[in-house]
Parts: sequence; C-alpha cells; structure tokens
Amino acid sequence: MGLFSRAPKVDKPSMKLSETLRERGYVYQHTGSLEEVVDGAPRTLYLGVDPTADSMHAGQLMGMLVLRRFVESGHKLIVLVGGGTGMIGDPGGKSAERNLLDDSTVAHNSEALRAQFKQLLGGVDFDMVNNAQWLRKLNYLEFLRDIGKHFTINEMIKRDSVRPRLETPDQSISYTEFSYMLLQAYDFLELNRRHGCDLQVGGSDQWGNIVSGVDLIRRKESGKAHAFSWPLLTDKSGKKFGKSEGNAVWLSAAKTPPFQFYQFWLSTDDEMVEELLLKMTLLPKADIAAVMEEQTKDPSSRAAQKKLAYEVTTLVHGAAEADKAKEFKNLPIISAGKLRDAIKDVSTSELRRLVEQGGVSVGDGEKISSIDDVVPPGAVVRIGKNKFYEVK
Repeated sequence: MGLFSRAPKVDKPSMKLSETLRERGYVYQHTGSLEEVVDGAPRTLYLGVDPTADSMHAGQLMGMLVLRRFVESGHKLIVLVGGGTGMIGDPGGKSAERNLLDDSTVAHNSEALRAQFKQLLGGVDFDMVNNAQWLRKLNYLEFLRDIGKHFTINEMIKRDSVRPRLETPDQSISYTEFSYMLLQAYDFLELNRRHGCDLQVGGSDQWGNIVSGVDLIRRKESGKAHAFSWPLLTDKSGKKFGKSEGNAVWLSAAKTPPFQFYQFWLSTDDEMVEELLLKMTLLPKADIAAVMEEQTKDPSSRAAQKKLAYEVTTLVHGAAEADKAKEFKNLPIISAGKLRDAIKDVSTSELRRLVEQGGVSVGDGEKISSIDDVVPPGAVVRIGKNKFYEVK
C-alpha cells in the first residue's frame, strides 16, 4: 500500500452535511454555496496542523469534530503537518516570533498528534503528510518568480494574521513570518497537484491564508478549489477558548489529567453550555434540547454542564476515564504537609494569589488562609476552579 490509504468507509449520516454544519454552528465562511462545497461528490480536503506541541488543546477540539462530520459524509481527509512552515511560524494570534523546530521534535509531535486525530475521528482512516517534503526542495529564485509574483504587499498587510502585529506599538513582524501565507498557499497548490485536494478547511483566523491558496490554484492551474472555515470560540475576555489561568487545557492526559479536564468543562458558564454541547459533542440536537430543558427547570442541578463534561471527556479519554472523573476517582496525588510544598505545578506567587482571593479550599469547602497551612492525608484540595488533588 502506498502513502495514501483508501477513502474511509463509514455509514453516511441521514442529514446532509451542510444541514449538520449549520445546525451545530460550525459555519463561518466558505467559497461558493455551502451545498456546492460539502454536499456533492466526495472531495479530498485538508487541514494544516502546527507541530509545535505534542498535543492539541481544548480550543482545537471543535475543529476535530468538524472533520469527523466530513469523513462520516464520505470525504477524504489529509492532515498536513507543518514540518516546514512550523519552522517559521504562523504570525496569526501571536505577539512574538516562535521558536524554530528541529526534525526530531516535529517527528515526535506528529506521531502524538496522529494518535489524537485517530481517537477523535472515531478510528477512521486519514492521511498525514509533512510539508517539509516539498518546501525544503524549493529554489528561492524560482519560488519568487513562480509564486511570489501572484501576491501583492497591499493585500498581504491587510490579512488578519498580519495587521494586528503592524498596528500594535512595540511589536513587529519579520520577513520570515510575513512569508508564511505564501508557503501555506503553496501547500494547497502542491496537494492539489499531487493528490487532487480541492478543499482546505480551518479556523476563521486562517481564512486569509486559505483563500490565498484558492486564488493561487486558480492562477497556476486554472482550477477551482474551495475554502471552508469554522468560527473560533472565545471566553468572556475574548481569549481563544481552551486557555485556563494562562495555561492550555490539553487533550493529552499527561499534560492535563482526565479529572482536571472533566472539571474544566464542568465549570462552563450557563450562557455558553448549550453552544458547547452543540459544538464539542456528538450528541443529537434533540438530546441537547432535552438536557437544556432539564437545566431550565432546575438551574442548580447543572445538568447541562455535567452532560457536557462527561461527553467531552469520553470523546477524548474514553468512557472509563470519564466515569472515574465523574465519581472523583484517580485524582492527582500530592503529599501531606504545607500547601506550598505539596503543590508542585503552580508557582508560589500564583498559589499565594489564589489563597488570598479565597480560591483554595480543602475538604467540603473550608478555605485555606495561607500557603503555609498544612493539608492532611485523606483530604481533597481544590485549587482555583478546575484543579483537584488527593492528599496522601
């Protein structure tokens, strides 16, 4: 068998894909009509992923479930790992240059991401390729002549991934990062030439880069390609969803233990819970409506948050871990003693701030008043909203 597997064989859903995407709130922008893009003959689509970490975080989960809907409807998926572009870094959403990656880091992270994709796509086949395969072979002068001439600086500086960096005092953008959109467009062109890929998908912050690829395929191949993006989720402060106290909520159990992952979703605000049930789970809409009705009748039950936490934890970590998290089993272990000595994954200054704000408790909610307070064996310590520890 060659590099590319056959299209995944799954039972097609009863609803059209366009109907499902609209129902779940997954549609942000697209070329042409949505029905033309997603409901016709099966397409080969791709999503680019950044290999700068060996795990995705909670904010990326929605995109994985969008992809799952595509493959369940018969479309073929390519996951493009940015082994080449990852060494440069997409400027979008970043206030500073990224660290460059080496080959071994890209390889390690790619395999970890492959496993997470496999889990979240329900085990169906997909193909993963690394754009270093062609980007490293580029001749700079030929690239400028054949690709660069199709881009204007006037349009490039208007992109959402670039403009904020240029407009923010004391920030700048290097030519290296500025060239990222040309390389992403070139990726789309290469996948179109090599594998007939004619649809790129991604979050709304990637829209400008995606349509640059659509335009490049039109200019270079006289071909028609499409783009589809989903909306980015943000918290109340406007930050990308999936960040908690400055740290990502990871899908990897090694980075964010399943219990803490469960608690993150359990703490969802009432005004966001229905949206997250639609976008972050595979529950039928009728089931979501039923649990929201239960929540309306008795808001204190937090039935919707409990359902959300259980369903998402099951998706990411499996039902067994979700059951343990639900029953407060398998908590991270800390040693009895002074709080400052027991908690290793929160800095002393952050721990002191949380204690002063009443954000640290033990047992049934008794507040801890000092980082020098002793936590006894057998107790459960809560730090902030989502971190729980069992003392032994």
